[in-house]
Formats: sequence, C-alpha cells, structure tokens
Amino acid sequence: MEVKEVAERTSSGEYQKRNPLEKLVRFRNQPSRLRTVRSLTDSLMKPVTDEEIEEYKEKLEAGGDPNGDSIRWGDWRPIFWAATSGNFKLLSALLADSRTKVNVTDSKGNTALYHAVTSACRKDDRDRRFYQCIDILMRNTLTELNIPNRKGYTAIGRAVDLFGKTCVEQMLKHPSAFRFHLDYFPGDSESTVREIIIKRFPELQSILPSPQRESLDSPDKNKKLLAALQYEKYSIFSENLDSSNPNPWYDEPYHSSLLEIACQMKKREQFVILLLQNNADPNLKHPITNVPLLIATARSGNLNVLEILLKQKNIDSSLRDGDDRTILHWLARISGCKPGDRERLERCLEILLGPESDRKVNIDDLDGSGNTALRFAVEREFRDRVILFLTYGADVMASKYGSSILSTVSASFLEEILDECLQSNSDSLTINNCTLTFRYDFLAKMVPYLAESSRLRDLLRHPVITSFVSLKWRQVRLVFFIDVAFYVTFVLFLSAYILFSESYDTLIDEGVANTTSYAPILNFSSDLTYRRILRYAMGDNNPQYLWYPIMILLGLLTAREVFQLIIYGSVYILSMENWLELLLVTSTLISCSGVVQNVEVNLHFSAVAILLAWLELVLLSGQLPLLSIQLEMLKTVSRTFLRFMMSYVLLLIAFALSFYVLFKGNSGSDDGDMFSNPLLAILKTVVMFTGELEASNLSFQILPFTSHVIFLLFVFLVATVLLNLLNGLAVNDTEVIRKDAETLSIVARVRLISKIEELLHKLPEFLAPEKVTDKALVIHPDRPKPLDTAVVHSALLIISKKRKSRDAQNVWSDMADELSALRSRQGNLEKKFEAKFDETTQILMKILNHLERK
Repeated sequence: MEVKEVAERTSSGEYQKRNPLEKLVRFRNQPSRLRTVRSLTDSLMKPVTDEEIEEYKEKLEAGGDPNGDSIRWGDWRPIFWAATSGNFKLLSALLADSRTKVNVTDSKGNTALYHAVTSACRKDDRDRRFYQCIDILMRNTLTELNIPNRKGYTAIGRAVDLFGKTCVEQMLKHPSAFRFHLDYFPGDSESTVREIIIKRFPELQSILPSPQRESLDSPDKNKKLLAALQYEKYSIFSENLDSSNPNPWYDEPYHSSLLEIACQMKKREQFVILLLQNNADPNLKHPITNVPLLIATARSGNLNVLEILLKQKNIDSSLRDGDDRTILHWLARISGCKPGDRERLERCLEILLGPESDRKVNIDDLDGSGNTALRFAVEREFRDRVILFLTYGADVMASKYGSSILSTVSASFLEEILDECLQSNSDSLTINNCTLTFRYDFLAKMVPYLAESSRLRDLLRHPVITSFVSLKWRQVRLVFFIDVAFYVTFVLFLSAYILFSESYDTLIDEGVANTTSYAPILNFSSDLTYRRILRYAMGDNNPQYLWYPIMILLGLLTAREVFQLIIYGSVYILSMENWLELLLVTSTLISCSGVVQNVEVNLHFSAVAILLAWLELVLLSGQLPLLSIQLEMLKTVSRTFLRFMMSYVLLLIAFALSFYVLFKGNSGSDDGDMFSNPLLAILKTVVMFTGELEASNLSFQILPFTSHVIFLLFVFLVATVLLNLLNGLAVNDTEVIRKDAETLSIVARVRLISKIEELLHKLPEFLAPEKVTDKALVIHPDRPKPLDTAVVHSALLIISKKRKSRDAQNVWSDMADELSALRSRQGNLEKKFEAKFDETTQILMKILNHLERK
C-alpha cells in the first residue's frame, strides 16, 4: 500500500493507526491543523519502534513512494524529517530504498545531511542520534557532501558556522572525510572553510583532508583543464581549453564553473585573462547561490582579478546577489588587509564610479536590508573607503528607513575622516612654498546633520568644517543682511505709526485736551504735554505719511511668509517662530488697516503687534553668529524655567487661593483689588513670586496668625527656596552655554546657511548668488589668506599629528616586514635542515643495510 493512499484515508480509526510520518504527510500543508503538525513533529523526535520501521518497510516494498507526496507535502521530504529528528532507523530504511533521492534539497537548498548537521550542532553533544544520521548519510556513496544551499553553506560549512566543534571533528574523522571540499568560501565569509577551521579549532588542523585535486592524466578533458588550473600549469591549460565551451561546469565536489574557480584562486590572473579572451561570460551567476562572479571574486579578496573583470567592456556591474547587494556593497565591506589592497580598491572604485565610468551601479543603491555601501564602510570603520565613497558623492542620508548613516558612526572615527581632508604638499610646514589643502568633497550634506546632532556637534569646530562654513557664509550673508535691513525698516515704520496714532487715540479716550491749540510753555516731564505735541504735529487724523509705507512693507512681509510656506512646507508650519510671524502679520493688518473702528480693540492689537515685531527682531538678530550665544542663553533658560515651573505651578496655585480667602475683603488698599477674585489672586501671587512681596499693603489684621503663618510659608518656600532654585538652574545653563559658545555659534551659522540655501535653491539661477563649487581650498600659511589664523593654526597642528602617527606606523610596518622576512628565512632554514636530515637519514640507512648484508 502506498504512502499516498494511506495519507488519503480520512477515517479517525485509520488515522490513529498511522505512524507519525504518515500523519505528517497528511497534514503538512494544512494551516488549520498546525497544532496537529506540531504534535506530529514532536512524536517524530521520539525513537521509532522496530515494529513501525518494519511496517514502513513493508509499505515501501508494496510500492510506497519514499520521497513523499510532493502535492501535499511540497518540497519537504521524509528524509528531511528523519535527519532533522534524529530517527536514524527510519533514515536507514529510506536509504535502503534505491528510489530515495539522497541529494534532494528543500526550498532553501538544504540537503538531508545539512539538516542532520544543523540538528546535531543545536542539540546536546550527548545525543548521539544525530551523529548516527550523519554517519549513515556520509557512508552512502551516493551522498554528495559538498552541495551548497542558497546561502552558500555546505553541511560541514554549516557546522563550522554554528561553532559545532564536536560535529566538525566527527565529520573530519569519518572515513568519507576525504571527499570534503574545504577550499570554498561559505556564505559571506572572506575565508575558506579550511581557514576558518584552522582559526577556530586549531587542534583539528592535523586531521583536515588534503585539498581536492584532479589528475593531469585524466581522460576527461574538462577535469584535465581543472587540474592544470589547480597545479598552475598554464601551457597544459591553454592546450586543453575549448573555445566553444570555455567555462565548463563541475559538479561534486566543486559545484562551480571553471571561471568562478579560477577567479577565487590565488595567482591565477593569466588563467582568468585567457578564459575571458575565449569569450567566457564574466556576468554569470552561481545557479544555486545566485552570487554574481564579480561579488564572488571580491569576497575571495582577489582584487587583482576583480580589476581585470571590471575592465571588461561587456561587464555588468549592476548585478546583485541573493540579498540584493551590489559589487559596491561588497567593496565596502571586505577587509582588504593585504599589502596593496588599498590601492587596488581605489582603482576598482575608480573604474566603477570615476568620471570615465558608465555608472551602471548607483553609489546610493540599497540592499535588501535598506543599507547603502557607505553604511557598510562606516559600520566597519574603513576610513579610506568612507572617504572614497563620500568623495564620489555618496549620500549620508540615503537609507530605506530614513535614518542617517552618521547616526551610527563614532565621533572619533568621523574626526579621523575629517583629518584626512587636510593635506600638505611638503614634509616641512615652515617652508615658504608650503600649501594647505582643505577638501570639501562631501561636507555639504554632512555639516547640517552634525549641527543637529548633540553627539557629533563638537566636530563642527574642526578646521575643515569651520573653513567650509566660513566660505559658505560669505556667499549667502548678503541675502541675510538684506532680509534684516528690510525687517528693521518694517519694525521702525510700524513702531512709529503705532506710537503716533495711538497717542492720539489714547488722548481722546482719556477725555483730555479737547482742543488742538499748542501750549507755549512745554513741560517734557508731563505725558499730557507730550501727547499734545504729537497731536499738534499730526493734526486730528492718523499719520497718513506712515500708513502707505507700512502697508507696502506689510504686503512684502506677507509675500515673504507665503514664499517660505511654499518652500519649506510642513517644516514651516511646525516652527513656532513662523507662527509668531503670522500672528504679527494679522495683528499689524488689524491695527493699521482701519478695518476695526473700536479704539479699545485697536489698542489691543497694536500692543500685540509692536511686541511681536520687536520680539521677532530679537530672534532674527539672534541668528547672527555674534548674537547667537545670547539668544541661545535666553531660549535655554526660558525652557528650563518653564520645565521646572510645571512641577511647582500647583504650589503657586495653592498659595494664590489661600491668599484669596485671606485678603479678599481687603478693599481698602490697592492690593485688596488684586485678591478680589481667584484669577487676580493667581496673577498677584506670580508677581509676589518674583520678589515684589509688598507685605505692608496686606491686611494681616483681618485674619491674624493664620495669615502671618501662610505668608511666612510663602516667603520661605516660594520667594526664597523656589526662586533661588530656578536662579541656580539658570546660572548652570548659562555656564554650559558659555563653555560651548564656539560650537553654538557655528551651529547657528550652519542653520542659517541651510535655511537660506534651501530658499535660494528655488530661485532662478540669475537671482541666486554664486555657490561654492570648488571641492578644495588651497592656501599658503605664510601669505594673506581667506581663513582665520586660528583655523589655519589648528589645521597645521592636525597635519603635524598625522605625520607623527604615520611615521610611527611606518616604523611598526618596517619592523613587521623584517620580522616576517626573518620568519620566512627561518622557515627556509628549517626546510633545508629537514631535507638534509632526511638525506642523512637515508645515507645512514643505506650504510646500515650494507653492513647487515656483510
């Protein structure tokens, strides 16, 4: 009876009689019975009885399919469950059937041996069931031990990846271990399996099998071709290369094409060139791992070969691997620690991104995880590559999820990158023809982010950034000064108009001076005399000579705000400063346009307009670097006061209500009116909090003792403790700001420059000022220069420090080279000694044999 027929039965009685494997065949792909599948999986993890095995063998002999029902089961086979669960008896029964596909793979490319190894590494070493499964599979001559999965891992590569030392040791000690191919690169590793084993488990080095080698005498022409490549026999290789099939495929144990094997072997450049000349395709992808040849070559560290591939006219550099990574992602992440790798990487990037490249690959392309090549280089802190990517225009803000690459970089690493942007043409910084070069290739997008990052903000004081900001400010400051001049004019006209017009309105409201006659004797200390002078100069009407200019200026101010709203969009709406400007426009329009005839209402709007106008002037002037520190102090201290007062506002309300109850009947004094209702009581209490206590005006006699005690508590808790606490916080904030005065000044300038540049970007080119297009600034320290002397001095100190560090590195490098050469000579001497020792031993053995014959 076939397994399929058994799976199709539906009666509960028959279901109970099925073994776990058959039940799993039935319910594998039914989501509604997921719980049943889990229970069956648990039952498969238990040992299978001999009776069940015999019953299963009978069904297989009766014609049951040992590979399961692909329609119901999908790509999941009985052999996978047997290997995963450690049911070695079931596995033996399956392998005994010649129809069983031993090397079948699941959707991820995993074989039964891979599943057995994975389970063995994740379980306790004392559970020998999985090792028995591994042994059974490896003893089977049909089992291909080196099939990679989609991620590029073979079974033993998976064991090494999971740090399964016991499993690796058992596999290497197996009689079939000679079939292992250990000289391949698993997954994303830059080392072969052999190299990883030696590094992680050095005690297993002695049992490693020899590298796979084909015979030069092989009758198979393709195998002979591979042998010539392996033994580096170029003449034999060229003789046996078939131009009609220049890139043959090799199955077990290599599972690779000839060109792919050649590109990943050391010192095989001439072989690769010959294959490419015979029309081998450099754009091929591995059929299992989907890794392009370019990426496989870069992963192996053969940058010389990679450079050869990139120079091919038909090369497609935009190919991606299974994780959607391009060749740029791999060039950003490989270690490149061998001598000369830095120069080779630069040449490869020049081919891919240089001015003469076709730019098939975008420098800001994202991989499957939303990362750019620059992010890989930053995370691994490859300074030279980060500078190269930034030089070629990589965007520090490019990310799938909107987070900047700079959010993960350390300040020290970023400082090293900025140091590399300082260069000098001479070893001596004091000679006359010495020049300093400030490179600005990538600062345009980086500097605004640094200004908003509290963690990286101190880097703004670096001379490279300071000089860059200084040059940018010189080009946009005219726009800012024009805007300031316009707004100052508006404020002056608005103030004059309101003061002149409201003087008349207030005079009439007070019911004084009903005549326009001029007093011959002036008393300038009298407010009434002042208003009469204004009214005499203006006449009975408002100053019309100020009304027209203020309306024109108000229209221009409104147009400016509308233009900014269009440019900045939601950023404009979220800015509190812009809301103040909109309120200023509204209050100015109401107070100056005459749309409201009520004098009292006009007075309200006039007071608001003049206050907002001057307040906005304070904020605008605070954007200047010279005044930015003072404005920052005001903002910081205000925020501190408000934040802490939110915690103590209930205390003020408590005393205000208490004072209301105590002094509301005190109508005989000025302060009695302030406590006539709860709201006024709160206002008076806030005024008293600032120190204006005026205890002599309070009527303690109405409710003696209680009023005295509560007032003294107010003086102690509020006027003394709370007020001094807030003053202390203000002093602390001020000291912190003063320490960071230089940084905050640069931050203010950067914000202002960014705001102006974003605005100018929308203007026509003939209206916009000239932009900073130079990628570098070259100056002579001993000549008049466009930069501040302190900036140049800081740059010279950094260059001097870099040279000392580089000299120290060169000394260590020379010592390392000498030590390496010494070890090499020692190794050669040891080999010569061993050879002489073997030769001497052979001579002695011959002498002994000769003596024994006599």
